[in-house]
Amino acid sequence: YHRNNIEDVSSEEFIDLLIDKGVRFVWYFTYVPVGANANLELMATPEQRAYMHKRTSELRLRKPIFLMDFWNDGIVSGGCIAGGRRYLHINAAGEVEPCAFVHYATDNINEKSLAEALQSPLFKAYQKRIPFSDNHLRPCPLIDNPDAIRDMVHESGAYNTEADADETVDEFAAKLQDYAKAWGEVADRIVAEEKAEAKSKVG
Repeated sequence: YHRNNIEDVSSEEFIDLLIDKGVRFVWYFTYVPVGANANLELMATPEQRAYMHKRTSELRLRKPIFLMDFWNDGIVSGGCIAGGRRYLHINAAGEVEPCAFVHYATDNINEKSLAEALQSPLFKAYQKRIPFSDNHLRPCPLIDNPDAIRDMVHESGAYNTEADADETVDEFAAKLQDYAKAWGEVADRIVAEEKAEAKSKVG
């Protein structure tokens, strides 16, 4: 989902259509601004991400379909599942990337085994940092913790796998700092409110 379609893809009408078509499972991904000419204006706002956190939880209670939000359900997965923790991505050129959105690599599957690639400097840098935040509503090393992707690339010597890459990892991380900070404040507030609510129900 992105800034312009979030209400559509979380609407009662859309969910009911999916159910009518026999869909049993939905996995929401939010827009991540990677690749050439990526548009930050399409990113879901912090308020929209908070809405989706609440909305998917609410719909799960009422609809016969399982809705999962890759970002907002980080508490279920214990944070980011990429970097070989639960999955990785191999692009069309054979470059072994930690995630479909993380366009950096140090190894190619045509030159090394998968087992060797999982022990690469980039994957080791990734794995030792997971989770990237104590707040599981902030699981991503790109849009939620951009310092992490910058540091991992520098530490591992990874290269950008995009064919027309004209942006350094420092530039990429810098342009997402304000967004990450704004979402971090909202995410921390949500967690604090949910903990307080849970505590009040217990005692």
